[in-house]
Amino acid sequence: MDRAWVLLVGLAVGLTGCVGSKAEKGQNRAQIGGEDAPADADAFATVGTKTLPDNMGPVAVSGVGLVYKLRPGTGSAPPPGTWRQMLEQSLKKQGFSHLKDLLEDPNRTTSLVLVSAIIPPGARKGELTDVQIGLPDDSRTTSLKGGVLLACDLYEYDTTGNLDSIKAKGRPAGPSGSLLLGSVWAKAEGPVVAGAVVKDKENDDDRRAPAAIEPPDLKAGRIWGGARITQTRPYYFLLQPGSQNVRMAAQVAERLNATFQGNADPGRKVAEFRTRELVVVNVPFAYRNNHHRFLLVARQVPIVPVSADGAYRRQLEDELLNPATALTAAIKLEALGGDTRRALRVGLESPSPWVRFAAAESLAYLGYTDGAGELAKLAADHPGLRAYCLKALAATDDAAFTDRLAELMAGSDPVLRYGAFLALRLANEDNPAAGGQLFNHTLWVHRVAPGSPGLVHLTTAGRSEVVLFGDGVKLRGPFAPLPVGADFTVSMPGEDEVKVTRVVQVNGSPEVKELRCPADLYAVLAAVAKLRGGHAEAVDLLRRADAARLLTAALVVDAIPRQMSVQQLAALAKNDPALVKTDVEVARVGTERIDLETAGVDIASGHDPDGKADQAAPRPPLSQRPGRIFGPKLPPEPAPVGEPLTPVVPASAETAPPEPAPVNADRSRNPGRLFPRK
Repeated sequence: MDRAWVLLVGLAVGLTGCVGSKAEKGQNRAQIGGEDAPADADAFATVGTKTLPDNMGPVAVSGVGLVYKLRPGTGSAPPPGTWRQMLEQSLKKQGFSHLKDLLEDPNRTTSLVLVSAIIPPGARKGELTDVQIGLPDDSRTTSLKGGVLLACDLYEYDTTGNLDSIKAKGRPAGPSGSLLLGSVWAKAEGPVVAGAVVKDKENDDDRRAPAAIEPPDLKAGRIWGGARITQTRPYYFLLQPGSQNVRMAAQVAERLNATFQGNADPGRKVAEFRTRELVVVNVPFAYRNNHHRFLLVARQVPIVPVSADGAYRRQLEDELLNPATALTAAIKLEALGGDTRRALRVGLESPSPWVRFAAAESLAYLGYTDGAGELAKLAADHPGLRAYCLKALAATDDAAFTDRLAELMAGSDPVLRYGAFLALRLANEDNPAAGGQLFNHTLWVHRVAPGSPGLVHLTTAGRSEVVLFGDGVKLRGPFAPLPVGADFTVSMPGEDEVKVTRVVQVNGSPEVKELRCPADLYAVLAAVAKLRGGHAEAVDLLRRADAARLLTAALVVDAIPRQMSVQQLAALAKNDPALVKTDVEVARVGTERIDLETAGVDIASGHDPDGKADQAAPRPPLSQRPGRIFGPKLPPEPAPVGEPLTPVVPASAETAPPEPAPVNADRSRNPGRLFPRK
């Protein structure tokens, strides 16, 4: 039976374009750009006209875990109840015995915690995602500082009250609030970073007196990249009614694979048809930091290949040079594959910033470095395009891109500098220009852009890091002891040396440990780490030093480039040729990831006077997003350089994507094609 099915599928694929009515054959001849090609380019059948996108919503997963190695006296034994029962079951599966001794440690160094994470759409098995740690309402734990999360499974979940289908199918339903666990999506573990940066809503500078700064909340924490995803979440392309057959499903998959073969991951197909109704789609490596871009392009791939001299291609080349239609035309040219390089390079010479941006961005995702310099210049000059320029420069670790990012880190705009740092780290975390040191498994400290003006950057969510830009970022003295955290002080008796002190309890008696170091801020943070300080102490030190004006450089928090959707930019381009309005409007949007289901993954026709997207009828998503069970709702985290330079998301270099095919060293140092044709 299996062999017969394979033969049937192979025959169906082989006959693509050869079977069908005379009318269908005539339509195909028109679509490949023959003499009788229709004037309206949107008459061409594309992946987007034959399919509906799905599985684009995030999946919330949660579990109950045990944190150990807490400071003595700060943990607590979990009270009897559902959470304890779930934890005991988990520990038994891992082979633990004597659970009472473990959970009711007399030194109070353990605690039951609620663990949550988000599985972004397009995630792959083996990638990492961030973890949020919280405490139940009845917990007596006072601090999660220093704790380590024991391995625990994270499940998709719902309650019986949310699942009407249970009763509809005639099966007995439990109480309205009974917990129903689904499959395991991730396994979480690792050192917990307790405490968070809290900005003063009424005073963005947060330059209050050091004594007035609230201590960090140590009852909540996170583990950056602390959960490894256990199953792949591909995107779904569902065949439209009337196109649901094996031949069309196979053709959609074949066209996507052919279009993106130059930058697909080695040994992994971009698309695979599963049934006559379903094609599963994986994001190619070059688009790992910009899933939205990939979906926009993928849905513009023609079902029938377009000829090099056809009317459709010529029309797109003309539209590329028009600022009002450049963005949509570039996406459609990108969907034709890498042989559009010549037309896109013409766009780089345009006087319009919209045209140059559209051409340079498409070139980058196609694997060409021709537009690297233009992307860097546009990122510096136009905040409205900055996020997308930086994401395009992060598409690969080719030196033509990474060198431009390193140059941008040396500028004067904090948002541009930190955005360029994020893009560089996503392109290649091991790049020397983004070098950093991990202290105590909880705090990254990076020293970047030597020779540039000093700047200190903190983030409130995601990776626990401090980025020091430029040379000579120091503490300014002398100053009296500054309290840091619960048991640290930092003082500067003179002008060149800093004293870091920590009071610890040894056998019930206080003992003072002291280190002296230069006034250089990196050296001070390293000294705090040597005395077993971590992220919370680093944050508290920087905030208090900034409030007391003891830093020789400015401290900024969450200087993340903002972005509008591509569809919004395309609409603005029609009436804002110089990007004056766009650069202003982008400042009004947030830094959250772009929601794929809200923004949509189809673009407006380049010649549609109303600018309406050519989208198929909406379809309810397959993925469920039930109400939250484990504690408060997760706050939205900023996405570095927009979605998903961040890590949620969507897949990123931080989340350990499969390595790209090896690139010749000579080619990687010179502008040119990164993804050779097969």
